[in-house]
Amino acid sequence: MNQEVFAGIIMCLIGICLLIVSPYKIWSITDKWKTIGGKGPSKSFIITTRVLGFIFAVAGGYLLIFGL
Repeated sequence: MNQEVFAGIIMCLIGICLLIVSPYKIWSITDKWKTIGGKGPSKSFIITTRVLGFIFAVAGGYLLIFGL
């Protein structure tokens, strides 16, 4: 298995997880401890999480398709 294919699989999994898992759950695991009161993630956090998930999924797909 080429390194590109392995990296593509990992990046696709990360991207899909970022798109499927609720941003509120991701925030509660990663950033809730940084706030006082912990009301919830900001709108920019939710948008950034979704955009990064899409970018990771696309980059991983690219590596899978062209890494073969």
